[in-house]
Amino acid sequence: MHTQHKPVPQTEIEHQCCLLPRIDRHTRPIIDLNHEQRRQVEEYVFSKLEEYVQEKSTNLFHLTSLSHIRRRLKRDVKYLSKQFKPYSVSDEKIYQCLDETLERINSQLPNLHSLINSQHELKQLFLTDDLFSTNTTNNQWEQLQIKRANELFPNVYNNEKELLLNYKKSIVDSLTPKKLEDDRLPLKNKDKIDLDFEYNKAEQIGRDYLKQKFDNYKTRQYPNLNLLQEMINLGMEQMIKRPKTDDLNKASLSTNFLLKAFFISKSKNAYSMSLKNVADDFMFLRFGRSLSNENNKKDSISKRFTSLIHMFLNTISLLINSIKSDKSHEIILSSITEIDTDLTSENILSPIIYIDQWTWLLEKWKIALQTFPINLTKYGAFGRLIRTTIGVGIARLYGFAENNEYEDLNRKFFQALQMGFYYGIAYALVDGLQDTQNEQQQQHIDVDKWLIEMEHILCGDKLDSTLLPQLPITSLLLETFHSLVQLTSNNCISEQTFTDLALLLRSQRSDKKDYDKLYKNDIDLYIGSLMKAHFTYTATAFMGGTQILQNYQRLWTMPFLGQLTDDCRDFNEDRRDKSLTPVTYYAQNNDSTRLNPFFVFLFVCEDLYVQSNREKDTGAFLGRRIIRTLRSLQKDLNEFLIIFTSNSYPHLYKYTLSLEKLFDRVSDPEKSIFRFVNKFAIHYSLNHRNVETFAYDHLSFIEKQLTLINNTNDSIIYGINHSLKAGGKRLRPLLLLMVAQIYNINIERILPLAKAIEYLHTSSLIFDDLPAQDNAPLRRGQPTLHTPIESDKNDIPLSLAEGRAQLVAVDLIAHAIRLVTIDLYREGFSYESINKVTAELSQSMDELCHGQFLDLQAARTNKSLTINELDHIAELKTGKAIEIVLVCPVLLVQQDDSLNITLERLRELGKLMGILFQMKDDLLDVEGNTSELGKLTNIDQQNQTVTYISLLGIEQTRNRIDNKRKQAEMILDDLWPQAGTIHDVIRHICERTK
Repeated sequence: MHTQHKPVPQTEIEHQCCLLPRIDRHTRPIIDLNHEQRRQVEEYVFSKLEEYVQEKSTNLFHLTSLSHIRRRLKRDVKYLSKQFKPYSVSDEKIYQCLDETLERINSQLPNLHSLINSQHELKQLFLTDDLFSTNTTNNQWEQLQIKRANELFPNVYNNEKELLLNYKKSIVDSLTPKKLEDDRLPLKNKDKIDLDFEYNKAEQIGRDYLKQKFDNYKTRQYPNLNLLQEMINLGMEQMIKRPKTDDLNKASLSTNFLLKAFFISKSKNAYSMSLKNVADDFMFLRFGRSLSNENNKKDSISKRFTSLIHMFLNTISLLINSIKSDKSHEIILSSITEIDTDLTSENILSPIIYIDQWTWLLEKWKIALQTFPINLTKYGAFGRLIRTTIGVGIARLYGFAENNEYEDLNRKFFQALQMGFYYGIAYALVDGLQDTQNEQQQQHIDVDKWLIEMEHILCGDKLDSTLLPQLPITSLLLETFHSLVQLTSNNCISEQTFTDLALLLRSQRSDKKDYDKLYKNDIDLYIGSLMKAHFTYTATAFMGGTQILQNYQRLWTMPFLGQLTDDCRDFNEDRRDKSLTPVTYYAQNNDSTRLNPFFVFLFVCEDLYVQSNREKDTGAFLGRRIIRTLRSLQKDLNEFLIIFTSNSYPHLYKYTLSLEKLFDRVSDPEKSIFRFVNKFAIHYSLNHRNVETFAYDHLSFIEKQLTLINNTNDSIIYGINHSLKAGGKRLRPLLLLMVAQIYNINIERILPLAKAIEYLHTSSLIFDDLPAQDNAPLRRGQPTLHTPIESDKNDIPLSLAEGRAQLVAVDLIAHAIRLVTIDLYREGFSYESINKVTAELSQSMDELCHGQFLDLQAARTNKSLTINELDHIAELKTGKAIEIVLVCPVLLVQQDDSLNITLERLRELGKLMGILFQMKDDLLDVEGNTSELGKLTNIDQQNQTVTYISLLGIEQTRNRIDNKRKQAEMILDDLWPQAGTIHDVIRHICERTK
């Protein structure tokens, strides 16, 4: 079955720790049975085992033991030798092969659970808590990384965690493609691409295609029920589900060897069929036809491609088992290979060898998820990223098989995964931004402007990053542009890729549908989604290095089928989100003049099947697609069928509804896996976003809630809003929301406390800026409140400005008290917990006042301070303000015996963060610039304030920041190891530039 090519290099350690022996060590290997003969014996053994299972007598123990099964098989196998062609094989050799097969089956029994689960390893990958963890070195994967890190950085770092973090950072930096020199695509064709012309030409082809199809569909009226039944039946024949977990548990506990062997046989058959379906689905979606006739060739593209997919699945199996395996245990390769001679045990890009490459990909996935705004993640951006990464990789595998290309396979495949990653970033961001346009408009983002700029760049214009909106994802998008250019150039990928990417962006921008609009014709309703699907298809094909189809019908039909499938599957979700598709439009408007989109979906399937001359594999592919679509609707199936079939075609309604009884036999691994991927992504990102992304997600909401309504032109409220709207990092309310999410407190419930803390903080800043204290003219880039402000006009004379500032500060305290004592109770928190929060806030303000006084006293009396005294002031002034946002959410919800221990550690963490904040502030006062800081520099020096810089100097202050940062991170890891975003707050405090 396998083509001859260079084997993947395997080290001695790989054979020892990850590959199970193919035969029992006490069984003499057979060296003169060819591969086909061994396969026949293996198939015979499994067929007989399945036959024995059906017999009632197998319930008896003495008939189900391994020794009895062996004797019975040898008795039944004696006539098998005559079936071998061209020469018969001796019974002795067949017996040896039979023993070998049984021993391989027996060797798998201890790992039965792992063997069955190997079919769902991508799902397992995204259910693993340790996948993106930075707090454990207890699994085999991280031990491999540490060993590799020690090779690169011997005796450099003090502990394994520090070593691992720096290794990952180094690998990401070194393997990420470098930035382009002149920020421009190196196009060989110097003529500028006329994107308007190219898009209009493609759109006209798309419209002609739809017109031809729709004219035909209108004459047919109804789908052909007989053809539909035929396709469904073929699809069910080629769909084998893995054994159920409950049955598996019973089998693994049984002493019945035959029962266990039967489950391994079912697992083997399910995996083999799934592997065939993956390859078939790719080929059908790429070519719109079966390559089954070509499969009869000894060394066909299809067989080479299937083998490469299996090798990639071996790699995924090995990676996941290394992540799941404790460091004290060997890595178990849960592969079906051991009991199927048709399948190779080789890997592509083995994680045992290519540690750096898999580290890069896992880290980049993690960084992307931490960077994506939460709305994009909820709309499936991370799932799109993973799907596209793997999809381009599989497309590249097909390119290898198509071109019989095996030279330097691992390097090329890694670069294909990198291309898939960056293409996935572009696709996920653009598609996600389009899906969440309302949210982006609230953030004042012009998505169209961004897309237009990217179109120009892909057509050869120079990149001007200043024209892009400055968002948390902008740097990732810029990296994507540079990296895609480098990777496609290095792999001789067609320049047409960039044209089609630009056309994909144009199709995204052009597809603006109004949910409430009435469409006059079907073509206008379908053309937008068809164009997006078409250019997604062609760009992926070019990027994978596969030969593009010349049959233009296939270039439109297969993307059209894919889009129709998604629209039907996502019907309820799209309707809930008011996302306009032909399916939701038809359901919303009940417009009988429009084509029924479910019928259109079935018509496309019918046509492909008939055009193949009703070829079996084509029918099976389409049947799987239809029944998986119906199954994915689940509880919404009946409503969907009532809308689209009950009135227009009752017989179709009755038939499709009857298919529910088959759903338990329907496997849909891709849908299942990516459902888990998206659930994992949402759960992980809640507590692991970058602080910049977290701020992007919540800052506009916080700002809107902080502002007070001023219906009476109240000068005090003008002053409050001026002070609140002066910008600022809003670090304290953001940090409060981060802690609330750890404890699953709804943001709306905790919002009164977030506002109260920010009001108290702002009041303290107003007092700090007064002439009697710091005498600061600017705060956050705006005039301070004791100076004239824009809203004063002639109402507030200069002599009143300082008094106004004092009164505003006091009024902010009054608002804060009301928010805590009244609004928190309205949100359902108990008076007991609110009283604890109130006491905490008053203690914080008390210590803040003492800290500010000590600071001012030292400056005014020229008192020399020690480091300990300076730390104490920082703890009182800054640390206490951070401490309350860490402590208060815990006081609201935690009432158990461990509360005091938790509070003690949180207070320690708050003090450290306060000292870090003050040390960094002192550094910025001498190193920063006014435009970034929003205030004048060297104020401390002018006021003769004692600072860390004046006591330690710049370099020692930096070193002390590093030491205190490690202490803070250690406490956080002990308390809340899942608090990735708070970890990033510590990073932000230490590395900020303003």
